[in-house]
Amino acid sequence: MKSRFMIENPKEIECTMKITMKVGDWEILRDQLESKWPSSDLYMQITSILVDARKIFYPESLDD
Repeated sequence: MKSRFMIENPKEIECTMKITMKVGDWEILRDQLESKWPSSDLYMQITSILVDARKIFYPESLDD
């Protein structure tokens, strides 16, 4: 038996990338992204992650 595996729409394949950087480097990258799609989506995702991280690692007040 012979068979052949073909991808008909390679631009439609979803991919995952893991990137590890310092928070300061994420902020720099975010600020460099343009405001057009798809960069704007990445900008929003980075911003969301940074906001969540600040809620955990940077409490508003040390007196609470």
